[in-house]
Amino acid sequence: MGDEEDGRRRDGPHGGAEGRRHKTRPQSHRQDSGPERRQELYLGFLTKTQLVVASVTVGLVLLLTIITVTAVVLTNKSGSTSLSPSMTTGGDMLDFLVQSGEISERDGLLATWFHRANRKEEMNNALASDAMILEADVTLEGYGTPGEKPIPIMAHPPDKYSDNTLDQWLDAVLASRKGIKLDFKSLASVGLSLDLLREKNSSGGINQPVWLNADILQGPNVPDFILPVNGTRFLQLIQEKFSDVTLSPGWKVAYGPPLFNGTYTRLMVEDMYNMIKDVPQKVTFPVHVLLVRSGWQHISWLLSQSPRFSLTLWQGSIHPNVSDLLFIRDNTHPAQVYYDIYEPTLSAFKQAARQRGRPRTFYPGGDLMDFLSTATQRSSLAVHWFTVTDHASLLAQLSDGAGGMLVVRVTSDDKRPGVPLVEGSGESSEPLMLQDVLQQLEQSADVPWGVYLRIHTQQLLEVSLMLLCSAYSREKLYRPVWISMDGMQSSDHAKEYVSTVERLFPYVTLVLTEQNWPPQIPATVAGLSQRVALHLNTASVPSRREELHSLLGMMDRFDLIVEEDTKSRAEALSVLKGRMTKRKGRANTNLYVISDRS
Repeated sequence: MGDEEDGRRRDGPHGGAEGRRHKTRPQSHRQDSGPERRQELYLGFLTKTQLVVASVTVGLVLLLTIITVTAVVLTNKSGSTSLSPSMTTGGDMLDFLVQSGEISERDGLLATWFHRANRKEEMNNALASDAMILEADVTLEGYGTPGEKPIPIMAHPPDKYSDNTLDQWLDAVLASRKGIKLDFKSLASVGLSLDLLREKNSSGGINQPVWLNADILQGPNVPDFILPVNGTRFLQLIQEKFSDVTLSPGWKVAYGPPLFNGTYTRLMVEDMYNMIKDVPQKVTFPVHVLLVRSGWQHISWLLSQSPRFSLTLWQGSIHPNVSDLLFIRDNTHPAQVYYDIYEPTLSAFKQAARQRGRPRTFYPGGDLMDFLSTATQRSSLAVHWFTVTDHASLLAQLSDGAGGMLVVRVTSDDKRPGVPLVEGSGESSEPLMLQDVLQQLEQSADVPWGVYLRIHTQQLLEVSLMLLCSAYSREKLYRPVWISMDGMQSSDHAKEYVSTVERLFPYVTLVLTEQNWPPQIPATVAGLSQRVALHLNTASVPSRREELHSLLGMMDRFDLIVEEDTKSRAEALSVLKGRMTKRKGRANTNLYVISDRS
């Protein structure tokens, strides 16, 4: 438009001058000059100036028409795309469902499933249903029999035959707008199935996400003679043949209480992480919903290792408790978990999850800043620390409602050896027991205070952990709990401390108290799934640049608590705070400062 306007400006004065020249000629001259007049007129009645103006006008009209038609076409295409979005096979499932108009936001709870859409009747029922994601099982025709054929079919073991091949299944499902999850029970069908997917994608294009699932590791309660799918080969085939997918690698799992109710272990999740940590795809881990809460310290560790990771909860014949589902919901982002759960439990869970004002079932070993995000505006340096010394001061803090961290030094006295008491509480009033503190917190469930127990002896550690376990089993402990123990001068002491926590109540943040630099990090801590914090005093905060760099390196793994002493090394703490602000947003750990002013 700018060039056209410039053109009109140039033509305008020129046309005006030409017109003025005609107007100043005498009338008699125009009448006596017939041949000259015919040379100056175009189309029999237009002067040159009039012709130029008319041409420009027509050009502008055509240009505006083209712009308008193009805009209408693009608008129509945009509307069509919103109804039938284009999505790569490796695209995010929740993004796909939002673009399709199936769900309103990226929330795994809103996605719905259809199981075992294998035979044609089941597949057609699934396609006609409101289910958003179809799950189906792939094996070879006659798998494991003398009549085995290299034809992928849709069947769940022990079935070895089906009226539906994967080829036919894909033709039907790809014409829909359903998400796809293919479960492989053996390695034999994987390569041939990937070839089919690649062929379909090359010929007509697959416009929905595809998940590929196989149980590639031994899981809870499964004997060694039941072998999983070869995980190394499964992942290798995907990378070689059809890599634009979401991976769904799982564990072989059995569940049969009361004998077979073991949960996911650190070794299991560590093996899984080592297996898939270098793959480029999105990964969703299928986990048995009845085993997740009891192994949450390990499952949550795995989930936190990459933003590409998510969980898909699945169930067998036994339904989960709604409270267990709420626990998982309350300790994850909505986009991190898919809920492949049956009715009527699913509807009851959705109703409970939507309930306004429901107390959050916070994981005691979770991130303190997640718990206090509202009270601190997500600044760890704004956390309020208060040392409990008696019942009156405890009540005052709980009634204040501001929130923060209650520091409780746990000791005992000669009258009640082995009974955890709050240090300093018996000096001017009746001694305050740790059990009293926990009961008071139970009665103030909506007040945002965490608890930091600084315990003097191994005996008191065991009793304190049992009290915590009792409160948690009664669903009365949904706030952050930190635990430290005095006197861990040797690796043996540290090992005993860690093993006691793991055995009696592992759902905590473990705190290592260090008086000197460099801190001695016990080797036993390296393999923990729980959050771990280092507690230093200001005097032990290093001031040299190299040592500060080393300390910041430790914070890639540990939270850091600095107990401020105004008499020593305030400058080092100031430098440390400055360094922390620069790393903000790229770390999952925090710096906390305990002082008289906090």
